[in-house]
Amino acid sequence: MRIRAHNLLCIQGFVGKGYSEEFVANMKAIVGGLGGMTQVTVLAEPDSLCAKCPNLETTGCALHGEGTERGIVAQDRDVLARLGLAAGQTVAWGEILERIRASVAPDDLDDICGSCPWLPLGHCKAGIARLRAARP
Repeated sequence: MRIRAHNLLCIQGFVGKGYSEEFVANMKAIVGGLGGMTQVTVLAEPDSLCAKCPNLETTGCALHGEGTERGIVAQDRDVLARLGLAAGQTVAWGEILERIRASVAPDDLDDICGSCPWLPLGHCKAGIARLRAARP
């Protein structure tokens, strides 16, 4: 499975809502397929989740218009650094969750996520908090 780095955090807050019905169905399928040993290649470019997003254009994400993809890549690189990963690296999903638990607090999303329209809804911060509380 191929997932861009910042989407590793988005997945934590997924509550069945999204940009379109097709996007939500794809997200549910991908999130439902993640298990502890699932191998995930972490990216700093559009991924399997982005594939069904209505904001994806040939140049990448266009959620906020021209230049959005550059900002999203910066988010990806920030998450990669926080998790101690490199773009293109393949890691087990369980290890990714452990790295998120150890490296990302809910309030870190204010710095990481910038102008994401989902951030003010609080789902992602709540998801990160749940993940950290469930620490094995």
